[in-house]
Amino acid sequence: MLKIIKFELIKQLKRKENFILLFMFLIPLLYSIGVYNNSSVITYNSNEAVNGLAFANSMYVFVYMVFVFYLILAINSSNILRGEIDNGSTSIMLTRINNRKKIYNAKLYEQIIYWAIVTILFILFSIICYYIFVSRLDISDGRLIGTNWANELLAIIAIYSSYIFVISMVQSMSMYFKSYVSIGIFIVVWIILLYFKEFPGVKIISPIYYLENLIDSGRFLDFIKFMIINWGLVIIFSFIGSRKFTRSDI
Repeated sequence: MLKIIKFELIKQLKRKENFILLFMFLIPLLYSIGVYNNSSVITYNSNEAVNGLAFANSMYVFVYMVFVFYLILAINSSNILRGEIDNGSTSIMLTRINNRKKIYNAKLYEQIIYWAIVTILFILFSIICYYIFVSRLDISDGRLIGTNWANELLAIIAIYSSYIFVISMVQSMSMYFKSYVSIGIFIVVWIILLYFKEFPGVKIISPIYYLENLIDSGRFLDFIKFMIINWGLVIIFSFIGSRKFTRSDI
């Protein structure tokens, strides 16, 4: 399994979607430069002096609010396995690894690890931008972490987990439909979840409702509820996708 995951990670790094994702690193860079230069367009509003982790968390929340990064990840996930099935690469792989469940899981775990690496690098890069441009300003306390470090860390973990939900859903749907259809299903589901969080009767089943509550309040209970629903859906989609792939005629 580890060898397959390593092999898939190497392939992932060669995908063109990686270059598009680099644009997310421009967010903390341009934002911190704007704050440093006292830009009238870019401002940082906070009741407390900002520290490194708080700044990085704010930048990751910014990324979460930009839907295009979810879309890029969905496009990538829709082609990870479906694209290889369509071009015959999977048939060749099956001659060497006669375990479809292992192949499906390896491709899913590779994406989970890949996005974890991207997230860690993004947080570190945001902290570097903070110390270069923001740490000596009046809005900053110059510290790496503050008293609310746990809440900020929970928010980062939760936002990261929301991307894993997208990965698992799109890869699962791509076992049933063409890549563009699975992406379309993801967009529709995401819109539905966004609407659900606005209605009292159904908002409790929307992971986005708890995620945004966590971002706003930092309540640990919202984190627990979000993680249960989010990772529950990840497990369900992974099972559905793996089952379909195992039984497909390739």
